[in-house]
Amino acid sequence: MPRSLRRPAALFLLTFGLGSVLALAQHVPPAADAPQRPDPESLTAADWQADLEFLAAAIERQHPRPYHSISRQDFQAEVRALHDRLPELDTDQTLVELARLVARLGPGDGHSRVRLERGFIRSQLPLRFYLFEDQLYITSAAPAYGHLAGSRVLSLSGVAADTAVAKVGEIVAADNAFHRRLNAALYLAAPEVLRGLGLADPDGVTLGVEGSDTPQKVAFAPWPEDPEELFSKPAYDPARLGSPPGWVTMRPAETPVPLYLSRPSDRYWHQELSSDAGRVLYAQVNVVGNQEGEPSLADFYGELLARAESGSYEKLVIDVRLNGGGNNFLNRALIHGLIRSDVMNVRGRTYVLLGRTTFSAAGNLVTKLSHETDVVFAGEPSGASPNHFGDARPVTLPRSGLQVSISTLYWQDGGPMDERPWVAPDIAVDLAAADFAAGRDPVLEAVLALDPATVGASFDDLLTQAYTEGGIEAAIAAYRAYRADPFHRYAETERYMNRAGYFLLRDGRLEDAIRIFELNVEAYPESFNVWDSLGEALLEAGRYHEAAQNYARSLELNPANSNAERMLERIRAAANAHRQDG
Repeated sequence: MPRSLRRPAALFLLTFGLGSVLALAQHVPPAADAPQRPDPESLTAADWQADLEFLAAAIERQHPRPYHSISRQDFQAEVRALHDRLPELDTDQTLVELARLVARLGPGDGHSRVRLERGFIRSQLPLRFYLFEDQLYITSAAPAYGHLAGSRVLSLSGVAADTAVAKVGEIVAADNAFHRRLNAALYLAAPEVLRGLGLADPDGVTLGVEGSDTPQKVAFAPWPEDPEELFSKPAYDPARLGSPPGWVTMRPAETPVPLYLSRPSDRYWHQELSSDAGRVLYAQVNVVGNQEGEPSLADFYGELLARAESGSYEKLVIDVRLNGGGNNFLNRALIHGLIRSDVMNVRGRTYVLLGRTTFSAAGNLVTKLSHETDVVFAGEPSGASPNHFGDARPVTLPRSGLQVSISTLYWQDGGPMDERPWVAPDIAVDLAAADFAAGRDPVLEAVLALDPATVGASFDDLLTQAYTEGGIEAAIAAYRAYRADPFHRYAETERYMNRAGYFLLRDGRLEDAIRIFELNVEAYPESFNVWDSLGEALLEAGRYHEAAQNYARSLELNPANSNAERMLERIRAAANAHRQDG
């Protein structure tokens, strides 16, 4: 077992240090202990410039595809611009700009990040934040600021809260928007980040909170001697909802802890529940890793499925909302077990709860389940992108000692054409601040309330059935109804519609295919692939001018789309030949 998973203090440092080690590990060795670092304030601009050059070279050397979302030319231009600005920046601003640079590697690369840990983060804001339904709340506060616990934040030092969150989001390495929400709230507790972004005074932050006309000044507190005192369960706080002993929380002490937060330090466990629909077997898996002294994760999954298949349970619920990753090769027992199960691999029988903390190896798990099984997903979108860069390894910058994690592998568990930003829930349920304060779990409640017999078909099956029974107009009506359903507000339909369009195209139903592709363009105008597909159908229909327009738009969105380039050349050549013949 990696040492970093055995030491609570080390894990806390990584958790508070703007990321959890579990979210960085997909079966890779833990980071070596950091070397003795100089005082960051003693570093000169020349030191930081040397480290910047070292970092840029390390990214290019170690990352499998560093320029997947930003061109090498643009990235190098940003490196040069930062190099020239460094003499004007203080230490906090320098750290922020280095984090911003690494975050520029883009979506699907949340493993690559500047590790702002102890030594560089040397104090704390004595508050904890969380974004509930895109609104920033204080979940807990040190006793001196206990009256703020549960307050919605309107502004930070005169900057509107949503603007402040967006500014922090620009320097957060993240796979997608939901992963960014998770980590942006954590960055807000780091004074160095707040000062570096101009969101704080030297000694604290002035908050505007809902329900108060008086600005609330919160002073920065020194970093504690014993970091284990900061969290009551420092070994694992994946939801970022914990608080140090003695702090005031937005959930009153007499309010029961919801089931999903009741055993966060246990890697995996299960419990029987009851619902109106019958008995339910609930399991929580917080780490994709074996637990010392317990049956292996593979054995746990084997026992879980055996119990579920016994016929005495109406539903199996597997909760990975707090799972930040681990060793993704340990996912196979569950994936293969469900694929083999004629009892549980039936839509409406097995549910997987996911959310913004579902990342790394846990992201690999839900991606595979989304492709290979009929599980029903509930909650909010996963923090991991189906295809993402991972297995990050740390690089230590030589002058400052600052560590930067850089991805080493590209995981394509979704397949080469899976461009989803996340695995979306079939049943979208957001956690509201009022739910958390009341100790409620609206996600589990929604799943328990469902009658398995009434769980709707997957979008793919729904579309196929509608087209078979009523033709293209029925399929379009089913599509629009599906997208209008609030339960499906995060659902991604692009790949299914694209697949349906190509099925119709190959079957000779050209006009129906064009209608499907047009709907996809309407829904996903920033996807190069949907424009390319529509272009192909229009070209086959002989609508050359429209086809060329679609291919041109596809190429504009993705200059690397060689197919669009070839098709445009063919259309131009055909047009020239036609003119010469005329």
